[in-house]
Amino acid sequence: MVVYDRTYEMVAVIRGFTGPLVHLARPTGLEWQSRWVSVRPGTAYEQRQLRALAALHRLRHKGLPVG
Repeated sequence: MVVYDRTYEMVAVIRGFTGPLVHLARPTGLEWQSRWVSVRPGTAYEQRQLRALAALHRLRHKGLPVG
């Protein structure tokens, strides 16, 4: 599920929950935890933003050696 974290002002995807914390991740590999009260469902615009970020990340890393 795409969400917006008000604390970090970033769009992310929920990876899991631990008590009052939500585990969030972005397509770039950035992962963090935030309190569930600071997270809200992402808007249609924010969902498109996250898809565009994922496409840009794939494009920039295309052809780079692994490791």
